Amino acid sequence: MVRVVSGQEMTGYVHSNYAGITGSFINPASILNSKLYLDINLIGLQLHVDNNYVYLAKDEYRFSRFLEKDPQFPEHIHPITGESKSIYDYYNTDLKNAYSQIRVMGPSAMYALGNQAFGISTSFRTIVSGHQLPYDLAKFAIDGLRFYPQHRINYIDEIDFRASGMAFTEIAGTYSFVISRYNQEHWSAGITVKALLGSAGVYGFGDNIDYLIPNADTIIVYKANGSVGVSMPVDYANNDVLLPRNFVQGFGLGADIGIMYQKKIQGHSTKAYSSICEIPFQQYFFRFGASLLDVGSIKFRRNTRMIEFEDAHANMYNVRGKDFRSVNDLLRTISYEFSGDSNAMIRESAFSIALPSAVSLQADVRVMGNFYINSSVIHPLVFKDAALVRPAQVSLTPRIESRILEFALPFTLYDYRYPQLGLSARFHNIVIGTDKLGGFFGMNDFTGLDFYVMVKLQNAKGHCGGKAKFGCGNLEYRSKY
Repeated sequence: MVRVVSGQEMTGYVHSNYAGITGSFINPASILNSKLYLDINLIGLQLHVDNNYVYLAKDEYRFSRFLEKDPQFPEHIHPITGESKSIYDYYNTDLKNAYSQIRVMGPSAMYALGNQAFGISTSFRTIVSGHQLPYDLAKFAIDGLRFYPQHRINYIDEIDFRASGMAFTEIAGTYSFVISRYNQEHWSAGITVKALLGSAGVYGFGDNIDYLIPNADTIIVYKANGSVGVSMPVDYANNDVLLPRNFVQGFGLGADIGIMYQKKIQGHSTKAYSSICEIPFQQYFFRFGASLLDVGSIKFRRNTRMIEFEDAHANMYNVRGKDFRSVNDLLRTISYEFSGDSNAMIRESAFSIALPSAVSLQADVRVMGNFYINSSVIHPLVFKDAALVRPAQVSLTPRIESRILEFALPFTLYDYRYPQLGLSARFHNIVIGTDKLGGFFGMNDFTGLDFYVMVKLQNAKGHCGGKAKFGCGNLEYRSKY
């Protein structure tokens, strides 16, 4: 059965000429080409969670239940395990993917000065991803070892699969500048450099696992290759949380790099202006952009534990009878089962987890007046075994924008094939939107939710509130910059 997994890019808003500092999330060059000379983000929230495996049935789902104090969803008896569950699963041989992000956008701002623009942004991001997980492992993870249709089958999973999670603070600076201007041709570039403070990091990676489960209490691993790592503000002996004193477990750097070409309606202005706010927005016929996003990683050095598997094998018995009361209990059990020693495989080594890197292409066409159509492609890049992996997507977004009001209707294909419809709206300085409208209305089986909201202060180019003095000189359009 086909299943939709939505994107998480705020597609309906980041391509807007009024996106301001938020536009740097898709291309840092965009802040120079905004219709705003000043954009201040006071607070914002982005929530995204989705997958292509487990779901709530659409005829049993109501979004209003999430707003209840103790939400209860209809349950059913699993026909194989006999357990009572509210979720269902798409049990097929497709590889399983999942992605979730909570981004709290703190005080952020951008300021455009004609030929260059500056921005600063703060966020706290929590991201969890699972990428190309084999269906057999996903089934055992959801339904447990009692799922007997998979018993006595020798599974050999030789693909790279990974699951990772990070929570981190991001403090970013963005700079955008004009590369060249000639008649109506306009080239600009931008870069965002990010300082990253990692609060927690967990990952698991496998590239070859050969195993058999003969019954609900036994696991036979013939060969396993991969690694797992954990770094959290937790006492691994008793699971006590060590916050706030152990808030930072690691540090890292990240970057976004972008370039943008625009075909302007008129040549560039050489008029002198007495105030930044007087500089007008130069309208375009179309623009194209390309960017690298979230290139970088966080190296965790504090409270780290790692286990590496190299052609490892084990026979595990009485699996359901084991009680893991702490992180240490779990790691020591794994070490003992694979080596015969509870501590032999555990290392307190530093490890890095890569950000959800991607390459993006964007095209934006002004159809008429304030009506635009945008198309973009985002494709994930994986540089490390331990990495967050964002969803691939291609989108088509018509929008109508003005200083006061804006609407966008993004249509997105996840993994270049699964459709979803979103909606975004801006009224003055309030932005609200979703890349997955169906998650609120039960249009499909519920696999997740996407939502964002922002409160901003914005000042448009060419509007000084009647207080600024107009610059001198004639408005001229020349063949050279």
